[in-house]
Amino acid sequence: MNDQTEMDGLNVRERFVRIDLMLADIDRIFADRDRKQQEIRLAPWQLALAGMTAGAALFAAGGAFLKLMGG
Repeated sequence: MNDQTEMDGLNVRERFVRIDLMLADIDRIFADRDRKQQEIRLAPWQLALAGMTAGAALFAAGGAFLKLMGG
């Protein structure tokens, strides 16, 4: 009978390990989901900032070109 209780104890420990691994995997999935939601939420702002930066660079380049040509 003692052998049976040891086997049951091993099975319970294995189940606890599997549950811990599943919970860790679920936490990783939720963290990935939260990170992706944040990236999606910030994407329009990143696009607008990149557009303004490109516009400012082109404006500065145009001004430098006009100054160089003496205009």
